[in-house]
Amino acid sequence: MSLSNNASFVPTMNEFIAHWTQVDAVLTPDLVVGIPGEGAVTLAGFSALRTALQEQFQRVIDALNDKEIARGEIRLRKARALAHFNEFNAMLDGYWAGTAFVNARAYAPNLSDGQEVFLAPMRDVFSLWEKLNAGAAPAGVALPLVLSDGTTREEFGEELAGIAGSYVAEAAANQGAVLARSERDGLKERIRAILVSYRTVVPARCAQHGSLVETLPVLTPPPGHTPDAVVASAVFVAPDQARVVYEESAEASLERYELRGNPGEEYSDEDAVVIATNGVADAREFVTGFGLSQPGTVVALKVYVVLDTGNESGSATLTVARPL
Repeated sequence: MSLSNNASFVPTMNEFIAHWTQVDAVLTPDLVVGIPGEGAVTLAGFSALRTALQEQFQRVIDALNDKEIARGEIRLRKARALAHFNEFNAMLDGYWAGTAFVNARAYAPNLSDGQEVFLAPMRDVFSLWEKLNAGAAPAGVALPLVLSDGTTREEFGEELAGIAGSYVAEAAANQGAVLARSERDGLKERIRAILVSYRTVVPARCAQHGSLVETLPVLTPPPGHTPDAVVASAVFVAPDQARVVYEESAEASLERYELRGNPGEEYSDEDAVVIATNGVADAREFVTGFGLSQPGTVVALKVYVVLDTGNESGSATLTVARPL
């Protein structure tokens, strides 16, 4: 393995930990790697950094999940509010035709509109609804006006407040992701420096142990063949999972397939983590609930072909959305 992307850090660290364990078994005293600003790093300390990095990866994913959950809530709340908006306008057109109220009719926004563009006409309806309730009831309508599902003006106002609250939650989750990324990236830089130093120190300390020098883990993929990506597809499977299938790789040195992904509509090498791994002989599918815990959430996925040299290639991005 090598440090080619975010998802490669922990597997690469695992290879170095296995090698470091072998080194400590033959050296007295145990190997210590010195890093400026870091001090002396032992195998135990490096292993603790791996645990810390795994935890930090999870914090980033948790923040992105929170962001997607908030976005799902926004989509769900906006769809419900828009349905009530349209019913209100239909009532207005049907029962208040020819009145001044129709001239104040708001035009429907799109579900894809941003917060203020979407909420502005909603607030117009909320205001107009109050004026309708205060006026004379037309034939066939009882006031105060209540929609067909029992929604009152007050409840419509609560829906609008809920949309605004979900946008606040989305912003907070996004800020949490930024902070978690910053801490994660700081850890990655420390780890990278330790690995570089380890590769420098081991040949000197293990000069009498040639096999340990020869098997020293690498940090970058070796020159050579990059595998062809496989064709993959993904579908949502109710109630909360994605099913990913992929074609077989023809690579002779194929070691494994990996499903990687991150919450959100766009795949990010910066944030994607390894969700599951399949061996060469395993059934060519993955089934996962990753990132799909709530209605309206979306996850971006890729299937990676990984060779025994560490060279790899990812499929086209697969996007799976859980319906509202």
